[in-house]
Amino acid sequence: MRFGREAFFAMNTGEVCLDKNENPFDLPPSPREEIRDLLSTITLNRYPEPEYRSLREALAGYVNVDASQLIVGNGGDEILFLCFLAFVKPGDVVLRLHPSFSQYSHLIRVFGAREKTVPVELDSRQGMFRIDEEALLDAVAASSPKLVLLDSPNNPTGFSMGPEFLARLARLSPCPVVLDEAYIEFGGQSVLDIFKKEGFPRHVLVLRTLSKAWGLAGIRLGYSVSGEKICKALNDVRGPFNVNVLTQEIAKILLHYREWMESRVYSIRYMRDRFVESMARIPGWEAFPSDGNFVLLRTTAEERFARSLFERAGIRVKFLSDLPWEGTWLRITVGREEDMRAVLDECSQACVGGEEEHSLSTSALA
Repeated sequence: MRFGREAFFAMNTGEVCLDKNENPFDLPPSPREEIRDLLSTITLNRYPEPEYRSLREALAGYVNVDASQLIVGNGGDEILFLCFLAFVKPGDVVLRLHPSFSQYSHLIRVFGAREKTVPVELDSRQGMFRIDEEALLDAVAASSPKLVLLDSPNNPTGFSMGPEFLARLARLSPCPVVLDEAYIEFGGQSVLDIFKKEGFPRHVLVLRTLSKAWGLAGIRLGYSVSGEKICKALNDVRGPFNVNVLTQEIAKILLHYREWMESRVYSIRYMRDRFVESMARIPGWEAFPSDGNFVLLRTTAEERFARSLFERAGIRVKFLSDLPWEGTWLRITVGREEDMRAVLDECSQACVGGEEEHSLSTSALA
């Protein structure tokens, strides 16, 4: 209930919500009209078709794979939950990057598993993040995990691992590997392109969502692409009606609007890259290149001061207190142009300097 109340409060106070990696663009009129028509005709007194054939076929057409390779869920979170149900028992080792998507650690705790992490490294001179690929391969071999969770693009750093390396790791791993591509439309190269040519390793699952690029976070639909063994394991623990009929039908409508989605993704990527460039000119702040729809920031200011800065402006951002590097860290979702101008304005006013720095807020995104 807490999240619902927060969202309602934000909508009714005019706050700028840049803390949950949501797509800032609402649906265009055409699909909205189709959804209105759907609501007047859809049958609600029947359970959903448990195999979701038409939905899986629509998603398969988007990613260009066979529909038999798809599992759908109530958001990507449910598919992660199914992976834990299928493969993890109390005391088992689950390997992930640090930092990475917060839901991984949550599920590790819920299932009583043991967590093994491989650090994401910060190259301060280059201003970018990286992973020691050999160290990650060694960790998989040495820790005997029952599940490996890798998000690429990585949340919250925004860096991506190379698809050739991920394919190699998936083929070498003795246990299931989840390659989480929730943000892949915004940047990076999908490992799916390799698997479609060379075949899916028996242990790999590629996770996708309609929440980010498609702007459908509210309907909760995630899906995975994998081989027969993984699909069977997830179907064995999946509930028969885990995706409701409204979600299914709305998703099928929106999947016909791929050009609209791609144009919105282009706008977000352009705004993201311009924002990173603009932040680089504000003293006391550092923005890191990102392949996601978010940007990780570091400031020399104390967290207390940075929080008050954004709270005063009515801008919601995600502060990250558990990152292993010095400084105050926060993740900002890429919003509309006026949202990013507001962030630049607050940061430039807070920097140590004068009118020259402040003027960046009005010109940086012009």
